[in-house]
Amino acid sequence: MTTGRVHQGSRLRLLRDVIVFQVKLAFEALLDLTLIPVSLVAAGLDLLLGNWRRPRWFHAVLRFGERCERRIDLWGVGNQGELADLEIDAVMRSIETLVRRPGTTPQKVRELRRWAAMKLAPGGEDEPRPPEHRDDAAS
Repeated sequence: MTTGRVHQGSRLRLLRDVIVFQVKLAFEALLDLTLIPVSLVAAGLDLLLGNWRRPRWFHAVLRFGERCERRIDLWGVGNQGELADLEIDAVMRSIETLVRRPGTTPQKVRELRRWAAMKLAPGGEDEPRPPEHRDDAAS
């Protein structure tokens, strides 16, 4: 029976990796679709405002896109060592915890939502780790 559990665990792991990859692909696509017009507008602003020698707005868009891509880390789905350090993966693990625990209070869901909004917002890199998901009896 142990081999059945190992086999089942690897199936669940593959399913989890596929889901995480698909979510990351969706974030990446949304980022790309958003950055196309935003970068063109930023470049246009720099040209109109005379910032063509030192493009302030366009470079800000580039920095934002780079930060987002680092957080999404599209190709890091199967890397166990690096997985724990990435914000998007921490969000996914927290969501998994909430889904698996049907007795989770609405307060815990709100805490996770606030934490995710702070972590995924520009400049939110130095924010604390996600709230611990303890049983209500231990709180």
